[in-house]
Amino acid sequence: MRRIYFAAVEEKAGKTSLILGLAGLLEGSVGYLKPVGRANTYRGGRPFDRDGEVAAEVLGLGDPDPLVPLISSDYPRYWRPPEDAWDRIHGSARNDVDWLLLEGREWFGRGLFSGLSDGEIARRLDAALVLIGQYEGEASVDRVLRAAGLAGEALCGVIFNAVSVETELPEVRGTVAPALEERGVAVLGIVPFERRLRAVTMTEVAEALGGEVLVEGDPGAEVERFLVGAMSGDAALRYLRRIPGKLAVVTGGDRADIQSAALSCERVRGLILTGSLRPERSILARAAERGVPVILVPQDTMTAAETAEGLVGRAPVKGEHLETLRELVRESVDVERLEELTARR
Repeated sequence: MRRIYFAAVEEKAGKTSLILGLAGLLEGSVGYLKPVGRANTYRGGRPFDRDGEVAAEVLGLGDPDPLVPLISSDYPRYWRPPEDAWDRIHGSARNDVDWLLLEGREWFGRGLFSGLSDGEIARRLDAALVLIGQYEGEASVDRVLRAAGLAGEALCGVIFNAVSVETELPEVRGTVAPALEERGVAVLGIVPFERRLRAVTMTEVAEALGGEVLVEGDPGAEVERFLVGAMSGDAALRYLRRIPGKLAVVTGGDRADIQSAALSCERVRGLILTGSLRPERSILARAAERGVPVILVPQDTMTAAETAEGLVGRAPVKGEHLETLRELVRESVDVERLEELTARR
């Protein structure tokens, strides 16, 4: 049985998606574990990390709760690891599978204060460590090298994820990868950016925000970007027409001018109305006519927008998206080299 720990060089590197894409390409049975999760939503009044649920659904692992044995907080004075933290982690690490794929924390180095960092967890679980990072120039390479130094002998290599085909892919392949290999950091994959994999459904948005659905429309409508509507209606319409992709507008429930402008733009797939302020009936009627979901949420506009934006890029669970993801991983990640490097441990 082999254990591979996937750690993010920076936030939103795409760990979950890569793990799920890779899982379908490995020979033998595959398990999943996220030793320390983060409360990115709530269920029954309790903090909940949705990544475990997504992995359980995609990989057919049953009850998601054991897949994320600990949920952390951003506030150290409010969250200290329970005394049985390591017992929970070890108890959840399955030994009855050929591969155990472990998902790390938000970014490499998170958890040093609590003693539950990626490096420490990987060491205690005797797992090979793979870094996941995006590419934004020289600073990205510096972050990889810094994390590689902290990872030490546990490091197997790095996978660059969501790399722009037009502007970044040639540079990563031609310059960055050879330079890292010269420094002893194996580049195991360079995965191109795929816009379709970043979409989130309005149903998922409503669930994460705890919103009330005023107009159901198409609950499966996919959104790639969330835009805050804080300008005049005319300015909002001009702005919306310039922004590509599938959009959702987040604005106050009393901003009928922006809501009307949003409903006039074909690319707008959803409205998120904030402050628990109900819109005019005419807005709801227009939304229903167009089939645009409308969600009423209690949060202020910026909080709602940030929460919704945080959902973008999370692991796809739909069949066609999952197949696209697996094809990307198959073409972009050197699975044979990964298997070879982990076999040496």
